[in-house]
Amino acid sequence: MSTSGIELAGYEKIDGNAFPRRNRGRLIIGGLIFLLLTLAIFGFQFYRIQTGDEIPSLDQLRWGYLILIVCFLPMEALALGLRMWVVCRVLQPGISYWTCFRADLANSGIALLTPSQSGGGAGQIYFLNRGGALIGTALTTTLLTFLGTMLALLGFGLYSLFFSRIGDTGPFFMGAVTTFALASAFLIFSAAWPGFFRVGIGAASRFIWRVRRKRYPLHDWWPPGHTRMGFPVDCMDAVSGKLADLAYTHQANLRQFLRRGKLSFVAVFILSLTFLTSRFFLAYFCIRFLGIQESTAGEIFEMQMALLFLTYLAPTPGNAGIAEGASLWIMGSIVPLGFAPYYNLLWRFSTVYVAATAGLLLLFQRVVADMQKNIHRWHRP
Repeated sequence: MSTSGIELAGYEKIDGNAFPRRNRGRLIIGGLIFLLLTLAIFGFQFYRIQTGDEIPSLDQLRWGYLILIVCFLPMEALALGLRMWVVCRVLQPGISYWTCFRADLANSGIALLTPSQSGGGAGQIYFLNRGGALIGTALTTTLLTFLGTMLALLGFGLYSLFFSRIGDTGPFFMGAVTTFALASAFLIFSAAWPGFFRVGIGAASRFIWRVRRKRYPLHDWWPPGHTRMGFPVDCMDAVSGKLADLAYTHQANLRQFLRRGKLSFVAVFILSLTFLTSRFFLAYFCIRFLGIQESTAGEIFEMQMALLFLTYLAPTPGNAGIAEGASLWIMGSIVPLGFAPYYNLLWRFSTVYVAATAGLLLLFQRVVADMQKNIHRWHRP
């Protein structure tokens, strides 16, 4: 595959209005579902508090831990931005750390509004592309960093299943471990054999073309960099052709990354562990801030390891409802019933809400700037 073919697919720019227009309705619905589920689960947790249950009091609070929470708040975004920059440094030197840092926050913001955090990758690609990254580079960066997260979470799941008492729930944990293993294998398989995905993309394209009564033309397709002589490899519509191009571009970028940056992937994995571990510390600080002392740091870390593993890909927007409910179940032996809603609210604010809010604000600012550029371009004499 020639470099020119890769660049042809990679240099395309995402339309400044495509991201918000195409997803605006879904994001609004996701945001409403997130709010409703969050209000419902916290309402339920407060409702469960009975007269006589102990609740946090001001004289119990240990304010030094609140300072530690504030200091640790940016750790996750800093580690994830560095992880993204490590990949970009191999694939496309020149992408700044600041761009990667903001792209990660955008990921967190969109992930809050989409099921299983599925929209976070699109937000990250959008921001990286706006920061100068080729679409192929942005896609490969997103998939490589996600693979690092999957492998780290899979390690947590295996530890919880075989070494932690929390993993004694058996089939529940085994099912989650199997899901993460299959997801990781899928990411590796998709990069190693893009032809299988091109066949699926082409078949889907032609099926939709027939369903829509052949109202638009299909185009001959060759892999990026191909001489485009002789019989075409496939035939599909223009959008599907671009998706197929990206599959092959992603393979080329991944091979480039593994050839030049084997140690960089080790760094990606270590930084994935770092950002996940930062959440364990935040949970520990939240518990200690509320004055709960009947637990060790090791016990809290084990519970958080299992909790993060089980809820990371929960199907609700922002894991709303499921994360708080699972926390109530797993942390129940440490956090008393009267403390649970206060702890969960503080825990979710420190690990999710703050970063997601910052990401949504950055993304809104970026979208508005793109719209203003388009307006000026349209009105330019």
